[in-house]
Amino acid sequence: MPAAAIVGVAVSAYAANQQKKAAKGAANATQRAADSATAEQARQYDQSRQDNMPWLQAGQNALSRLEGASAGNFDSFKASPDYQFTLDQGLKGLERGASARGGLYSGGADADRMQFGAGVASQQFGDWWNRQAGIANVGQTTASGLASLGQNYANAAGNNAFAAADARSSAYGQRAYANNALAGSIANTGLNALGKIGWGGV
Repeated sequence: MPAAAIVGVAVSAYAANQQKKAAKGAANATQRAADSATAEQARQYDQSRQDNMPWLQAGQNALSRLEGASAGNFDSFKASPDYQFTLDQGLKGLERGASARGGLYSGGADADRMQFGAGVASQQFGDWWNRQAGIANVGQTTASGLASLGQNYANAAGNNAFAAADARSSAYGQRAYANNALAGSIANTGLNALGKIGWGGV
């Protein structure tokens, strides 16, 4: 084979090799960029979830108190500071009045205390329920927000994976094209060389 043909094949091989390296490098760079973007999106999601957890937990706790009250357990309501304060102040007022009249331990004073306690409970329970429902709603809103954040993260990570896959697929196509071009160059060079040495019928 003439030296010129050998040089031509060598140049074609070098060009094909460089093209394959470039395609592989581009695919690797895209993969690294996709991995980096996905890692940052995961970090942002984790941070947002952590930041929102107090509201989510407060809502869950309030919902638990509402469920308990609906089932007849009023311990949380009775332990609430506003109910306790109103009840204590009212009972102290009744006791002072009964004591001034000399009937602190009378049946009438006991009846007054029971009636007052029932009235306070009735008045305060609605307010307590509404406050708990408001806190539970904050938790529900937070949960919905976190679900949206999770969906956005999943979508972004999926897009990153598809971008990397597309780049990898494109690289394989470019490498195949380079290999085909090299094979064609070798074939043409071989045919030309055969023609020059008298194999014109080939």
